[in-house]
Amino acid sequence: MFQRICHITLCLMLLLPLSGCWDIKFLDQLSIVLGIGLDEDPDNPENILVTLQVVVPSQASESSPGGGGGTSGIPVTKYTGRGKTLLDALQNMDNVAPRRFYFSHAQLMIIGEDLAKKGAADLFDLIDRDPEIRIDFAMLVAKHGTAAEILDTLTNMERLPVKQMYKTIESYNKRASAAYPVSIKEFILKVNDPKEMAVTGSVEFVGDPEKAGTKGNIEKISPDGYLRIGNMAVFKNGKLVGYLKQSDSKGLAIIKNKVQRLVVPVPVEDGKVHVAILHSKASVKARFSRGKPEVVIRIKQKANVFDVDSRKVRVDKKETISWLEKEAEQQVIKMVNGTISTLQHELDSDVLGYGNLVYKASPSYWKVHKKEWDTLFPEIRTVVSADVEIYSTGVRNQSYLQNMK
Repeated sequence: MFQRICHITLCLMLLLPLSGCWDIKFLDQLSIVLGIGLDEDPDNPENILVTLQVVVPSQASESSPGGGGGTSGIPVTKYTGRGKTLLDALQNMDNVAPRRFYFSHAQLMIIGEDLAKKGAADLFDLIDRDPEIRIDFAMLVAKHGTAAEILDTLTNMERLPVKQMYKTIESYNKRASAAYPVSIKEFILKVNDPKEMAVTGSVEFVGDPEKAGTKGNIEKISPDGYLRIGNMAVFKNGKLVGYLKQSDSKGLAIIKNKVQRLVVPVPVEDGKVHVAILHSKASVKARFSRGKPEVVIRIKQKANVFDVDSRKVRVDKKETISWLEKEAEQQVIKMVNGTISTLQHELDSDVLGYGNLVYKASPSYWKVHKKEWDTLFPEIRTVVSADVEIYSTGVRNQSYLQNMK
């Protein structure tokens, strides 16, 4: 009985320190950060320039501008700071920010192209270590520009520019699979991994940078400045080495199993037939042939006929569908081989993870040859096969074009 009383008393005493919110944060005391930009400081290349895009709560109504009403002011503001590290730069903003920066709602990190080429791998320790910062947000490289320029651009479809950028990445992947979001967590894991180099998306500013950050930019049918999602940016040893072409980005999406929809054009005698890949699964494995590693990629895809730009092709015939499947397979193989060739012989970066595949297939081989992997990677032979199944021709079989003279 005495022991039971002691237990109850202890529980009651623990209610005092354990109850309540010890880490409570009030919204009116926080600056909610949506986007983080990192650039090389133009005044001092030894420093970095950090730009934060922060929500202005009183102006961030989702009902404007596209919803017909709501507030009419600029919904975001920005803060900038300079320093040798990310922490230094953030601390140098404290004397201008009326509220504490809150990073839990960050959606994007933008890296300026110059800083990415110089190498930004050593700047992420604070992001990786701080429990308040979620590392599942996406990362983009500012192609031919700076992160500050990107974060200074107002958008018209979404009041919050960072939100529009992220939605555009997702939408672009769903429609074309030429780019896909890569989280900062995934980037950090691979940025210094010799077995698989890092890759991420890119964004490009188009237009007049002087007007892109003004209210007038979002009050026009054709804005003075806008943002365009680019193709995948390729890194090697923590430094940006180049960008993939659109077809190569699509091939990478196939290999990495990032395809959501991919339209493949099949040339025919009097035009093209477009086949839409709606499901794609790639099996990528390493094997050894005569003591040398090689990679086997087997691709299985399901598709439908998306568009028939031909008066001669009859997609209502079984033999035509079989022919289209074979031709689509060849186009997919060509696309994937093009991606591999670009990465092996032009960019010389193993973002495909061939090193990781070889390590899994033979740890002893990797241990012996890992220091010369830069020399071995371009010579790795890849065997690619594809199996495309067309299961639908849409809501009609025969095209109306066949009735036209």
